Amino acid sequence: MADEHDKNIEQLAMDLAVSYAEIATALRHLPIPVRLPEGLVQPKEAAEGMIRALELMDSEPLPEGVRLDIQTACVSWLNAEELFRMDVVKPRAYRIPGATLCLLTASEAIIQAMEWLVENQE
Repeated sequence: MADEHDKNIEQLAMDLAVSYAEIATALRHLPIPVRLPEGLVQPKEAAEGMIRALELMDSEPLPEGVRLDIQTACVSWLNAEELFRMDVVKPRAYRIPGATLCLLTASEAIIQAMEWLVENQE
C-alpha cells in the first residue's frame, strides 16, 4: 500500500510541475507578461509566484472571462500544491484525488485562456 501511495505522490509531483509550466507559459503571453520563477523551482517559490500572478491580474487588460480563467487556473494549482504538501506529511485518501481534480480544473481553465490569447495575439 505504501508503494502505491509513493507512486501516486510521485505522479502528482510530476503533474504539478507540468501544470505549473502550462500556467507559466500562458502568463508569459498576457498583454502585460507575468513571469513565474523558472528553472529548478522550490514549491514555496512556485506558490509565491502563483500568488503574485493572482495579485497582478487586476492590472491586465483582459476580458473578465479570460481573467477568471487565469485566476481559476492559479487558485486550482495552489490548492493542488497544498493538498500535495499535506498528503506528504499526513496521507489521507481524498487528498491525491482532490489534488488531481484541482489540476484538471487548472488545465481546463488555462486552455480556455490560451484560446483567447492565441486568437487575440498581435
